[in-house]
Amino acid sequence: LDRHGNLDEAVEECVRARRRKVQELQSLGFEPKEGSLQALFQHGGDVARALTELQRQRLEPFHQRLWGRDPEPTPCWDGLDRQSLVRRLLAVYTLPSWGRAELALALLQETPRNYELLDVVEAVRHSQDRAFLRRLLAQECAVCGWALPRNRMQALISCECTICPECFRQHFTIALKEKHITDMVCPACGRPDLTDDAQLLSYFSTLDIQLRESLEPDAYALFHKKLTEAVLMRDPKFLWCAQCSFGFIYEREQLEATCPQCHQTFCVRCKRQWEEQHRGRSCEDFQNWKRTNDPEYQAQGLAMYLQENGIDCPKCKFSYALARGGCMHFHRTQCRHQFCSGCYNAFYAKNKCPDPNCKVKKSLHGHHPRDCLFYLRDWPAARLQKLLQDNNVMFNTEPPAGTRAVPGGGCRVMEQKEVPSGFRDEACGKETPPGYAGLCQAHYKEYLVSLINAHSLDPATLYEVEELETATARYLHLTPQPMDGEDLPAYQARLLQKLREEVPLGQSIARRRK
Repeated sequence: LDRHGNLDEAVEECVRARRRKVQELQSLGFEPKEGSLQALFQHGGDVARALTELQRQRLEPFHQRLWGRDPEPTPCWDGLDRQSLVRRLLAVYTLPSWGRAELALALLQETPRNYELLDVVEAVRHSQDRAFLRRLLAQECAVCGWALPRNRMQALISCECTICPECFRQHFTIALKEKHITDMVCPACGRPDLTDDAQLLSYFSTLDIQLRESLEPDAYALFHKKLTEAVLMRDPKFLWCAQCSFGFIYEREQLEATCPQCHQTFCVRCKRQWEEQHRGRSCEDFQNWKRTNDPEYQAQGLAMYLQENGIDCPKCKFSYALARGGCMHFHRTQCRHQFCSGCYNAFYAKNKCPDPNCKVKKSLHGHHPRDCLFYLRDWPAARLQKLLQDNNVMFNTEPPAGTRAVPGGGCRVMEQKEVPSGFRDEACGKETPPGYAGLCQAHYKEYLVSLINAHSLDPATLYEVEELETATARYLHLTPQPMDGEDLPAYQARLLQKLREEVPLGQSIARRRK
């Protein structure tokens, strides 16, 4: 407009105006190569706004150093200007004195230690003993031997072991996912003993804080789940479902309980699946009714008797329905109790047995009463039958009426067998000799011993002299000898009387208190 429509003059005027603006920015220290032309173009030739943009770009590195999250480059501590380095430590890290700053610099210059700056500063704030500081800055992990500063190590309240963060995380993650809550002890020394309830609560209250900071969220959530289950199991009203192995608190007085997980109903005492015929009947009367009236029960024969006279954990009351006929050492995965399936007495690990006279204290073992299947399984079936006959207890030698044979033959007692894909419940399948009521030898003996235990019969009445001497030495820690002039029958009778009087088969047996 100023050039009255002359296009050439208008172009020349625009170029001169642009040059004046570029020169103005150049006089302020911004060369065209630094982007002054681009800034003018972006802001429509407005010099003030272009100047603001150029200044912002030039200040960007400063802003990044000031507000960015990248750590400040570590200075070279072996520099020649020692006084400058000491002043920097004193000013930047607010150490309490010039001497502490010099001590920190001396530790940083030690070789081949290679301490971290912040670890050294933190240690020097608390002590000026150089030997102590070296120990503090190089604590060895009790598991892998890696040396780290004490403030970066993990320590449990139960012991003095120091554990590096990686070993701590791996140990407790594996313990949570693959083991029991009571295995969450120190990986170096195995303390504390988590069978003590008071110690357990104190230990886990502190460990909770450490695990929250160290574990992945899913592992930490699993820790709380397992800890909650462990606490609930100590409640006297805690009950295990007999059908799906789910545990819950049952506060009602009725025998009929319904599992909130699988919704199956069962008896809280005998753990059998609930039937209307059980209502108003005791568990024993209901079992007798089943034997008489239930065709399926009758078809199973003595295998059903062994299954229903199964195994209960004496600590958490969990029921095992399968008669195993093999190893009698049970290790309950939930409550960690180890016990004998025949007498329910505890198994003790190395050096855990409370008996001061125990001769096998240094090995895994249990102390079984003389009527336990642990001993009686070595008796011939005929000898077990004689003990029952002498006490007028009836037993089967043929399968009960109505018993169905197993397809393919063999013992029909259900066992849990290991297969390539895991574990599977299936019939025993072993040969059933004549006169063994359709059971294999091992399960028939188990059936006879269950009758002996149910009627509280003492096998010592059939002991030979050598067996009486062995039992006396085992239970009374004595080495018996015949008296002068005492004949063999009198000696045998005296040992039997002593054994029955001093080691009676009473309520001290855990099996009878279940």
